[in-house]
Amino acid sequence: MLGKKFIVHHRAGSLLTLYCLICFVCLAFSSRSFVLRPRDLGLSVFSFFQEGLSSAGSFFTETVDSIRVLGEMKKDYEAALEKLQRYEQVEMDLLVLREENRRLSEALAFSGGMTFSNIPAKIIGKDPQNYHSTITLNKGSLAGVEKDMSVVGIQSGHQGLVGKITRVGLSASILQPIFDPNSFVAARLLSSRYEGLVNGLGADTILMRYVKRYARPEIHYGDVVVTSGMGTSIFPSGIEIGSVKSISARSYDTSLELEIEPVIDFSRIEYVYILKPEAAEKDKELDGAGESGAPGETGE
Repeated sequence: MLGKKFIVHHRAGSLLTLYCLICFVCLAFSSRSFVLRPRDLGLSVFSFFQEGLSSAGSFFTETVDSIRVLGEMKKDYEAALEKLQRYEQVEMDLLVLREENRRLSEALAFSGGMTFSNIPAKIIGKDPQNYHSTITLNKGSLAGVEKDMSVVGIQSGHQGLVGKITRVGLSASILQPIFDPNSFVAARLLSSRYEGLVNGLGADTILMRYVKRYARPEIHYGDVVVTSGMGTSIFPSGIEIGSVKSISARSYDTSLELEIEPVIDFSRIEYVYILKPEAAEKDKELDGAGESGAPGETGE
């Protein structure tokens, strides 16, 4: 019983031993010169185990080498990926610089082509808490900027009024846009020549008030509104402000109220041009001379 249990539990070893005995018996009977020597038998058994150990060692060595190679490949991949990300960032920075250079070149070209002597400036700050009514420029008194200078901008090839300078530092200044509630601009309708006062309501909304009520038949949607340069206005005449978006009048009012669509999109503007006082004064003088020689205009 014990022998049977041993064979059952060690079936593989028993079968191997049985096969070996059968092989030796067959060799003994098939060759007369076959002589079973213990030394040769031991050598055969030892070589069998040696070959197995050698195979196992080779497998282990190859596995370790493969793991090492995979580790090196992973490091190389991570280094290549990091380098690629750096190249992508450099390429992105290059594209940004090219676009910035294009806008600067465009701004300088517009600056040189303007009829007014001006100081190009870049918007470097806006106050989102106050409907962007506080806009900071990167030019100050060192560049010749002074308080109450007019500021214009150019978008899509159109020049438009942006506002005026209210505070000046050495290297920066504060711009008050035309949609600020404290901003007032003397203006006129370009086609009909009727005058009014443009006032801001905040959030990019501006109105033209005090337009004569009887001018209603001559005013149309889309009519262009420009600065008039009249009175004590600091703005030179002829600068486009926007176009008529809506027309309203209360029954008891003697004037019209026009909502104006600004020609400048203040959410996209990046560069502006600060007009020098001598340019504004010269333009006002020319405008005054032209008006004195052309009396009888409607609304004058």
